[in-house]
Amino acid sequence: MPPHARLTGPVLLGALALVQCSSSTPVADDDGGACFPDNDGLNGGDNTFDLTVDDTGFSKNLLATQNEAAVTLTLTNMGTKPHGFEVECTSVLSAYPNVPAGCPTMACFPHGSTIPPLAPGKSATIMFVTPTVDGLIYPFRSGAPGDAMVPGLNEGQWTLM
Repeated sequence: MPPHARLTGPVLLGALALVQCSSSTPVADDDGGACFPDNDGLNGGDNTFDLTVDDTGFSKNLLATQNEAAVTLTLTNMGTKPHGFEVECTSVLSAYPNVPAGCPTMACFPHGSTIPPLAPGKSATIMFVTPTVDGLIYPFRSGAPGDAMVPGLNEGQWTLM
């Protein structure tokens, strides 16, 4: 085997790690592993959440899972207006105050973790994997027009351990 062939694997892995950390965009899905070590050494698992939402709030305002966990979330709108579900991005600086150069300072749930506004009486189920970056609290809310002024529809917290 020629000498340069032996370097291909490690060089390629190093380059991939740099690519993962070089983005200035928020970390979503599985992009955070090279930039952010796991806080508790645990990840994964299967989680199922059944949430209801009405015109004043969600049935649960606190959700907790491990990072990189498979989630099945069902949202049922019991209100008289459309309501949805979306997890907002959050700063990583509370858990990682010394973010390595070139690593993002924001982390986000994947695009598939959003439920657009549902008509009253309707339900929707989504499946997704939580982000890699743990030790953070990600806010969740209803993304329906008009819901921004209702405190109970904007106070949810999803903790990744």
